[in-house]
Amino acid sequence: MTGRKRVVVVTGGGGGIGAAVARALGRAGDFVVTLDPLVSLDGAQTLPVPEFTSADQIIADGGDARTSDVSVTDAAALRALFAELADEFGGLDAVVNSAGISRPTSYTTGSTRDWQDVLDVHLDGYLNVLRAAMPLMATAGRGHILGVTSGSGWRAADTGAYGCAKRAVAALTWQIGRQAPDGVFVNAISPIAATRMVASAQRSANSTSTTGGLSLAAMPDPDDLGALAAHLVADDFTACRGRVLFTAGSEVAVVDEPRLIEVVRHPGVPLDAAAKIALGPAETRQVTGGGSNRRFGGVRGDDSPTVASQLCAVITESPAAASAITRALQDRAVTAISMTDPASLTTVADLDAVVVTSSTSPVMEPSGWRRTLHEHADTATQIAADAGWSRAVAELAAHRRNPLRLVTVHDATTAAGRTRAQAACQLARAGRTATDGRVLHFAVSNESGSVPAEVVAHLVCSPQADDLAGAELVAGAGWFGLRGHPRPIGSLSIASPDLPPWFDAVLREMVPQ
Repeated sequence: MTGRKRVVVVTGGGGGIGAAVARALGRAGDFVVTLDPLVSLDGAQTLPVPEFTSADQIIADGGDARTSDVSVTDAAALRALFAELADEFGGLDAVVNSAGISRPTSYTTGSTRDWQDVLDVHLDGYLNVLRAAMPLMATAGRGHILGVTSGSGWRAADTGAYGCAKRAVAALTWQIGRQAPDGVFVNAISPIAATRMVASAQRSANSTSTTGGLSLAAMPDPDDLGALAAHLVADDFTACRGRVLFTAGSEVAVVDEPRLIEVVRHPGVPLDAAAKIALGPAETRQVTGGGSNRRFGGVRGDDSPTVASQLCAVITESPAAASAITRALQDRAVTAISMTDPASLTTVADLDAVVVTSSTSPVMEPSGWRRTLHEHADTATQIAADAGWSRAVAELAAHRRNPLRLVTVHDATTAAGRTRAQAACQLARAGRTATDGRVLHFAVSNESGSVPAEVVAHLVCSPQADDLAGAELVAGAGWFGLRGHPRPIGSLSIASPDLPPWFDAVLREMVPQ
């Protein structure tokens, strides 16, 4: 670093939070490259070149900057730009990825194109940044990458593609941050600020539901967030890696990833008893009910037959999974039929449940961050396809005015599978409210290596499972349980956007090790 200026790229640096971060970096003395492809908020229209860019503002304030129209969706152009900067300046020190677009999507609405475009920018854009920057930083033995997620990705909020994408960004950060090579730090912020994207979302919904219950009037100015973001990509910042930090300017909170809070042995504990005694209450309270008198005693055996559903569509690419789920449903007197297309749901009368399963295949890369990035090649497309099923189920339930149960099971034995499963959980949280109670969406992260057919059949059939709709359900080898939703586990109230000298020390103690 001696004798040269730090180089930091800010995607989405032409406006909003990205521009605020770019200005803060400029004031800190960094050479700032702002990426702004000059598109409208929805990404559909090209905008004219402004007379005065955020890079111009940095220069006018005495800093060094330039602008580029490279889009985060153009992986090849992004790689070339980062490589050129590293050659020109002797390294790429940090990247802040704040690029984003907004389209009107929700649990029940949005075209396939809108869902895909939002996921392409927010998730694939972040992946493209990681793929372009991490090899350069790994070679140099240093660097910082800061992603941008949102409360819409970890609070209960019906924000459709945006929420799924932001949950996927958080899930990816939690995973790859721990795998990053020595000297490289990957974290993400979950900012809230009065930006045009937030204002547009609230106008379209006429509600605070799209921001997880937060009010636009209470939000800080984007400039209040710049100092924290600049600090998190400074050379000497080492307080955390693989973490998501909520920021509202004068307050910062550590947002923890989903963690197991209840697990029951299965086969062993009957699933009806497990749902009633342990899992349902834990989902409601987001904390285990254990730690006192034993709750199950000698309870063992089988579940009593239940008939919440009689006809279930099963969608899976695995013949073995189809066979196992069909047998488990038939044991409960439920007829199972196979389907491949969401549109075909409308052709079946009296359908009252849908099961969709996915599978993943490990890539040949050695374990670590390179493998994780490789595995995520199609994740955005897969999440968009998953949402197509939930929209089809919601549309069918609304048209027939009868309730439907939707069970999605995602193979979470790979990093990409875990990201996809978390996006599905985020979507499922909105299902009941978004459909006025007509759709109960159960999202299962399958970490067992084989399809949890008995668990699936139980969710399809048992009214005792109703409280688990929207939960972060997980199936392991010989057990079934749930994780808590992402949540703040510690907050730092610092009175102003300026960071106190003790910030890193307190943050280091607050984050889980």
